[in-house]
Amino acid sequence: MSFFGRAGPRARRLGAFLKRRARCAPARRPGLDDRASPTLFRKRAVVFTDTADFTLRTARDGILHFLMVFDRLVAAARPALARVGGDVVKVEGDSLLVRFDDATAACRGVDALESCLRRLNGGKPESEQLLFSYGVGYGDVLDLEEDLFGLEVNLASKLGEDLAEPGEALLTPAAAAALDPHMMRRVVPHRVVTFLRRAIPVQRLRLRSRRPVKRVRAL
Repeated sequence: MSFFGRAGPRARRLGAFLKRRARCAPARRPGLDDRASPTLFRKRAVVFTDTADFTLRTARDGILHFLMVFDRLVAAARPALARVGGDVVKVEGDSLLVRFDDATAACRGVDALESCLRRLNGGKPESEQLLFSYGVGYGDVLDLEEDLFGLEVNLASKLGEDLAEPGEALLTPAAAAALDPHMMRRVVPHRVVTFLRRAIPVQRLRLRSRRPVKRVRAL
């Protein structure tokens, strides 16, 4: 069984390539990668969400209570995201990995998730309310049936989990550059981070509904 999940055609293609690559001399692998890249990689936008205070919530309310609340959100989010061109690739702990064809659609997906959260949080006790932070990336990714791999996926994950505050959506430079002019008007500079000794200007999408709130940093 492959660790890529269900063996769909894209996962099988990647698995076959990796076996071929393993048999190849190390010096020939870069050329092999270059030739295979057009058939393996696709331009995709990704949104990676993170749930505020997940560790504290599970310690306070129990994992079963959190999963009940999170499951309710996921059930509402799937059709809402589909309406703006999004597809939930996987649920990973307290996070969603969502795929889109372009960066503008990804930002609309963030808006859709925020609308879901407002609707589901309304009238609920604090223990049944959720807040998300978001990371958005765009670029060449390995787009498999049940997973996504690539630098922009990794960066979106880091932005959503480590840098964005609850109620905040942060974009990689590539995602911001790929937005249409209308959506770009909602983007403002956030901060510059360093990655592999490179300065990366992170951008922030101004959300329509909520001011960011400070995340509780837990062990």
